[in-house]
Amino acid sequence: MQQILLVLALAYAALGAWAWLGRRRADKPYSVRGEQSVLAPLLLLHGALVLLPPFGARELVMGFGYALCLVWWLMLMLYFGGSFFYRLNGLQLLLYPLAAASLAAAAYFPGRHAAYQLANLPFMLHLISALLAYSLFAVSALLAVLVLWLHRNLRRRRHLQQVYWLPPLLSLEKMMLQGVWAGFILLTLAVVSGTVFAEEVFRRPLQWNHKTVFGIMSWLIYALLLLRRRMTAWRGKRVAVWTIIGFVSLMTAYIGSKFVLEILLPAA
Repeated sequence: MQQILLVLALAYAALGAWAWLGRRRADKPYSVRGEQSVLAPLLLLHGALVLLPPFGARELVMGFGYALCLVWWLMLMLYFGGSFFYRLNGLQLLLYPLAAASLAAAAYFPGRHAAYQLANLPFMLHLISALLAYSLFAVSALLAVLVLWLHRNLRRRRHLQQVYWLPPLLSLEKMMLQGVWAGFILLTLAVVSGTVFAEEVFRRPLQWNHKTVFGIMSWLIYALLLLRRRMTAWRGKRVAVWTIIGFVSLMTAYIGSKFVLEILLPAA
C-alpha cells in the first residue's frame, strides 16, 4: 500500500506541475478535458485503494493514513465531478500539491489501526456524513484561499496573469458558499448522530473530549457564518476568513486528533 500511495503522490504532484505550467501559457488555453482524462484513472486507482479493503469485510480498519487517503479521494472526486459543471480553474493549483503531500504523509505515517463494525448503521451514518462534510469544507477552504488571493490583488490593483486565469470573484464566492451550505448540512447530521446515538456509534456514552469540543465548535462557527450571511448579506474577505477558521477547527477535531493520538503520542 505504501508504494501505491507514493506513486499516487507523484502522479498528483505531476498534475499540479502541469496545471502550474498550463496557466502560464498565454498562447494555448488550458485543457480541462485533458486534465480530466488523466485524473480519471488516478481516481480509479485511488478509489480501489480506499474502497477495496473494506469491500466484503465486516469491519472497517481505519488509521491516520487510511483516513487521510480516504478524505483526499473524496475531495478529488468532488473536484472531478464539479469540473464538468463549474469553472474551477485555479483550484487544482492548490489541490494537487496538497494531495501529493498528504498521500506521502499517509504512506509514511499510517498510524494505529482501529476496527469499526460495518453493520453498525448509526456509526456508518456518522462516519459517511462526517467524511463528506470534511471533504466539502476542505474544498470550500481552498476556494476561500483563492477568494482572499483575488481580493488581495484587487486591493493592490495588481493585474497578474494568474488572476485572469481564475474564475470571476463572485463565482468563486458562490461556489465557496454552496460548499459551506452542503458541508454544514452533513456536519449537522454527523453531530446529531454522534451525540444522540453516542452509545450505538462509539459503544460508550458521549465524552466531552477535545474531538467533541472542536467538532461542536466547528459547527457553531459555520452556523454563525451562514446566519450572518443570511441576515446581513455578509460576503467577501470576512466570509472567506471564517470559512478557513471553521475548517481549521474541524481539521483539529478529526485529522489533528488522529495524528496526535496515533503518531505523536506513541512515538513519545
